[in-house]
Amino acid sequence: MSVGMGSVRAARPSNDRVGMGTVIFRNRFEQTKPKAVTALENPLTLSSVPAYYRERFGIRKLEFWSKHFVSLEKPYLVELRDRVQAAGAELINVQVDEAYDLASTNEEERQRSLETVRRWVDAAALLGSRAVRINPGKPGGSVDQSIASMKAVNAWCISKRLPLLTENHFGLEMDPDVHLRIRDAAGPRNIYTDPDFGNYPVETMWESLAKIIPYAYVVSAKAVDFNGQREHISYDFDRCVQMCERAGFKGIYLVEQWSRREQDLDYEKIADWLLERVRANI
Repeated sequence: MSVGMGSVRAARPSNDRVGMGTVIFRNRFEQTKPKAVTALENPLTLSSVPAYYRERFGIRKLEFWSKHFVSLEKPYLVELRDRVQAAGAELINVQVDEAYDLASTNEEERQRSLETVRRWVDAAALLGSRAVRINPGKPGGSVDQSIASMKAVNAWCISKRLPLLTENHFGLEMDPDVHLRIRDAAGPRNIYTDPDFGNYPVETMWESLAKIIPYAYVVSAKAVDFNGQREHISYDFDRCVQMCERAGFKGIYLVEQWSRREQDLDYEKIADWLLERVRANI
């Protein structure tokens, strides 16, 4: 039987339920800056994020994107963990978006992908992250292979005492019914969803989110497009948060922004907007 909201361990008091990932400031990281940018004016690194988020935004709940890591070597990870602790912060989640496909029908590729994912699980555990988000497979992949892979990954996560999260993240899990099938078959113990507001097609987002929110450990409170008045125009962001609250979600909202469009935005102000809107609705 599926694990419901009562078992979600991410629950925290309402005044401690908002965090922020590094995706929103991707343009300030050397690894993910726009191709046209040759030199960054206000560069960020994962090591500088904990103090910056605390001092500028009052945020101590962090999410790191795998694209922003310099290394997975132990000295780097230990230093990064120390920076998080020195800022009085907590790493809530690591988003792992590297070259892997857990639903591949090529067994050599699937095994290589499993090894890649295990290295990231080990890194997240060493960092003291509360969870790790892994993609269950690319579009068109095998659901059965994904289930087999996710079973193995979940066993590894359990051995590290690390909850395994699956997001609606443009793979075969974009069908919410397939997403929950994988979760139920590969777990459901220790496997949770990470609903992302901005990833489903707008036409089906409310129905799809309603299916996966009950199994959420954290929520990716994502905004997409803004107009010149800094108004969010992609969907009703407030309604998304209210929907989670009505469903009984008591965990942490990790705010982020991502769009396929090039936008001239002040991302600090976008972060302020996101944090304000989440807090106003919980």
